[in-house]
Amino acid sequence: MNKALVFVLIAECWITIGHICFKKSANRLNTEQSGEKPWLIHLWGNIFRYPVLWGGAMTMLVGLFFWFAALARGDLSLVYLLGSIQYIFALLAAHFFLQEKINTTKLIGTLLVTLGIILAAAS
Repeated sequence: MNKALVFVLIAECWITIGHICFKKSANRLNTEQSGEKPWLIHLWGNIFRYPVLWGGAMTMLVGLFFWFAALARGDLSLVYLLGSIQYIFALLAAHFFLQEKINTTKLIGTLLVTLGIILAAAS
């Protein structure tokens, strides 16, 4: 089961990087988009101008391969539960890379998720 845990942690790191890339792309798209057409049409017409978006997709793909490795080495119920660690990774990554504020509600919620992971994994 230790290998499954390692693969889940690696997968969640890659997936979190992908989410940060997607958010940066969305922020850029939001500032560049004109009000003339919907953002999805704007994105589709300018898709190659967003290399961070492509980087995010590639890191998510790498994360997916590590997820497959984790699923092959552990029980689905436990691997999926351990994947909830992404909430912690996302909170920290958003704070450090996107300068998002961590307020008390977010912190308490993340701590409750962490406690739930520990309790469920211990059973």
